[in-house]
Amino acid sequence: MFDAEAAASSEAIFSDREIAVLLLFTPPWARKEYFLRAVEHSKHVIMPKPLAVDLDEATTMIQVVQDRIHCAVFYRRTGNALYETLKQIFSSGEIGRLSLYCEQWLHHFPQWNTWATDPAKNRGPFMDAMIHTLNIARYLMDGEVTSFCFFSDNHAQQLRCKDTEFLKVNFSGGGAAHLFITWAADLEVYDPNVNEREFILNYQMITDQGWYVRELRKEDGSHIIEARKENSTKTWPLLILRVTAYDEFVETIERGGTQRFGLKDAWKDVKILTEAYRKPTNCQAIDLSESP
Repeated sequence: MFDAEAAASSEAIFSDREIAVLLLFTPPWARKEYFLRAVEHSKHVIMPKPLAVDLDEATTMIQVVQDRIHCAVFYRRTGNALYETLKQIFSSGEIGRLSLYCEQWLHHFPQWNTWATDPAKNRGPFMDAMIHTLNIARYLMDGEVTSFCFFSDNHAQQLRCKDTEFLKVNFSGGGAAHLFITWAADLEVYDPNVNEREFILNYQMITDQGWYVRELRKEDGSHIIEARKENSTKTWPLLILRVTAYDEFVETIERGGTQRFGLKDAWKDVKILTEAYRKPTNCQAIDLSESP
């Protein structure tokens, strides 16, 4: 597809001095070895989320890097005009700050590999996929996460991990995000060998001034941001991004500076979820059978 050259081994890639940037698009549990070799061979690194599924491993990776190479972790929001436009709108104060961010994901559990439902290698559906929305909420909200509540349940699937998870995170600016994902539904699987499955997504955004914000597709196929409040409506076109996230990564290397999608931001997502999985909140039972 890309007219790419296949290497005989990973060592052939690390020893090739003409290769400056590595895309470590491996499962997170299999990434550390290659990451450490990349640092050793002074190769810059781009990785997909999550940085790691274990906080200790994520911390070790950051400590090893220091300033030796440039690194970035890419998410769904990375280089995405929708979220860059929303960030600009909320930062401007025109309709107030984002106060409530809600997002729900429904899709069939991964069937195409042996590790996705393994808690030791992938934790669960939130670390696997919903970490995208945690990163989005942290990016759009004013302030940093101060507390959270996390719930895991099994409803329909006999998996090694829980099939349904919910996280509420509170921010120092007064906002909150409600994030939900479930693998419980037996939705359509288009191809069990790859990530081709039915996906249902719903999300809502509300500002502290009461504006309801959403993305809309126009009749011509273009997308806009719409904010509604009583009888008032505001709209914005999506920003046209100057370069891709990959080009931006290379430009930062060439001119110096801090990578915008760096490891420390990704480390925060891993820390939140590591603590959530370590000490999940239990529901408290209550008996209402004898009402007054």
